[in-house]
Amino acid sequence: MWGLFVSIFLALYGLMSYYIWRRGWQSLGKPDSRFLRVLFGAVFALLVLPFPVAELTEHLLPRFIASWMAMWGGYSMIMVLYAFLILLLIDCIRLLNRWLRFIPDRVREHPKTPLVLGGVVVILILGAVIYGGWNARNPVVNEYEVTVNKKAGSMKELHIAMVSDIHFGPVIDAGRMEPLLEMLGELKPDLVLLAGDITDGRLPPGAARELVSVLGKIEAPLGVFAVPGNHDRDLRDDEGELMRSLEAEGIQVLKDRSVSIGDDLYLIGRNDPRLHGGPERVKLKELMKGIDTRKPLLLLDHQPIDLGEAQAAGIDLQLSGHTHRGQIFPANLITDRIYEEDWGLLKKGAYHLIVSCGYGTWGPPLRIGNRPEVVSVKMTFQP
Repeated sequence: MWGLFVSIFLALYGLMSYYIWRRGWQSLGKPDSRFLRVLFGAVFALLVLPFPVAELTEHLLPRFIASWMAMWGGYSMIMVLYAFLILLLIDCIRLLNRWLRFIPDRVREHPKTPLVLGGVVVILILGAVIYGGWNARNPVVNEYEVTVNKKAGSMKELHIAMVSDIHFGPVIDAGRMEPLLEMLGELKPDLVLLAGDITDGRLPPGAARELVSVLGKIEAPLGVFAVPGNHDRDLRDDEGELMRSLEAEGIQVLKDRSVSIGDDLYLIGRNDPRLHGGPERVKLKELMKGIDTRKPLLLLDHQPIDLGEAQAAGIDLQLSGHTHRGQIFPANLITDRIYEEDWGLLKKGAYHLIVSCGYGTWGPPLRIGNRPEVVSVKMTFQP
């Protein structure tokens, strides 16, 4: 299934690239100069080739080179996408002008108009990509307050920090996670929850220890807990290097399992239904057996799905990630249609859902239209 998706995407990518080449060549007036033709071909190749080359050689190159290629390929893919969308918009305006005639003839027929438009397109694309690269490296803290109409023993308040979608791998390395440690250190949460996609996929030998050496520095009096995301392939194996390293640092991975936090509330962690090769996801009703629903119930689930099931089970707060809020505009328009809530707080009676757009990035190391984040939740209970 994944191979089919990649094939379809690369085919669409090829069609977009051809469209950009054709329109770019036309904007130059199909120059006779050999120098301009070679220059145009070289710039076009540097624009469209890095992404497919990075995808096809990811597992063949040394880690450092693969990381560099993945980053370059990600930038180039978004530039191709934005170039296609902007040029398509321009062509739609030109087509509309055939009937409405709102563009003055002197502008439309001026010999330099195509070149000027081309320059504007390049500036817009570069501006968006430069901003997106900066934005992806500057996470923020988003704060929420949730009131639960239940007693939590002697606990009156609980401060939770939730981090999702780190995507540790070729692009997000240990250095990119240092700001995360600083933010969590300033927040001083009682409980830290990692809501899946800790990794970007299979980790090369030794990378698990590098990742956990950073995560192991997180401090929280009530503990650090995690659930698998659809990218966390190394978390399938309970005896694998990543699982053993996390457990050695006291980080519990909850795969369809619940734990009692200080005998005052319950935390239920769900397996991800799309974890490749992982066990089948257990129904929440089964996980709730033996749990005292009079106590506050926290649910950690990578994807913001099965909301009705969680609400019916009496969950007070569900924490999720996965959506990235589209990560790159206008993909947020798609995630907004797919999920009942793709980012932020949703409240239905006593049930609360908080969805994070994530800390890291998947694919292009860019964020346009949203900010990478750490979620801070202040929960208040009945006195």
